[in-house]
Amino acid sequence: MSVKKKEFDEKEFIKFLRSEGIIVKTSTKARGHLGICFKNRIDISKNADFKRRLGILAHEYAHKIHFDIEKDGVKKGGSLEILFNTADTKIYFTELIEVTCFVDENAKFLSYEKRKQELKCEVSHLEKVIRIYYPDFKKTEQFKPVKDYFRKNNTPAKHLLKYDNVKILTPFLKKEETYSVKNIDNDFPKIPEPIRAYIKLNSKTKEYKRLYSRKNKAERYYKKPTELFARLVEGFFTDKERIAEMAPQSSKKFFELLDMGYYGRLKELFILAEKI
Repeated sequence: MSVKKKEFDEKEFIKFLRSEGIIVKTSTKARGHLGICFKNRIDISKNADFKRRLGILAHEYAHKIHFDIEKDGVKKGGSLEILFNTADTKIYFTELIEVTCFVDENAKFLSYEKRKQELKCEVSHLEKVIRIYYPDFKKTEQFKPVKDYFRKNNTPAKHLLKYDNVKILTPFLKKEETYSVKNIDNDFPKIPEPIRAYIKLNSKTKEYKRLYSRKNKAERYYKKPTELFARLVEGFFTDKERIAEMAPQSSKKFFELLDMGYYGRLKELFILAEKI
């Protein structure tokens, strides 16, 4: 069953969705996403790339299909066992992770890995700067010179240990000053170099923790069965042959269930896409 995406355009897809009683909106920002699915409504971002719009619609409709099969599935993440109507889903999970990385480049976390390596280099450099003055410095231990310095010197720079950016208001002068870790060398040149380096190191460490946390959250999202299933369907509407090649077992099972009517009117959509 081959989906001819060049012949099956967005208007036909939307017409099909609306025939199911689904409200389709194409002029919103989809709450910051490329697309979003509610119970009986699908939004596709007006900013979505033209070449991806058909796949995005398929992705969101797949969530609707999943909702019909497993009522709490979309909200809770779903179950591959239910989506593929089988108890053994190990091979499907493995294949669908590969499909996800093909369909959505963000799932490869390339930007994360790039920034991670940049941070490692930046942290290493700052540690070397501090060790010029304090050879025994260890990042994992409390750095007493910083505490001693700010105990003796009352400067707004002390707030940069906790915040990357701060605004200091002087009530009497009604003056507001803004400081940031990025500009610490220019704003506080009199602060000893190792103290400034430590503040920057502290900021980099916090950034890495935030980066790692966001990556873990994104990984959990991409591994949700409902998302794996939606990206499989999306893949069939963007490059079916490539998807079938990288996920042969998942594709075979999917089309078996599709032909049986397990995925509701999704079968009609595939048939419609072939005939137009």
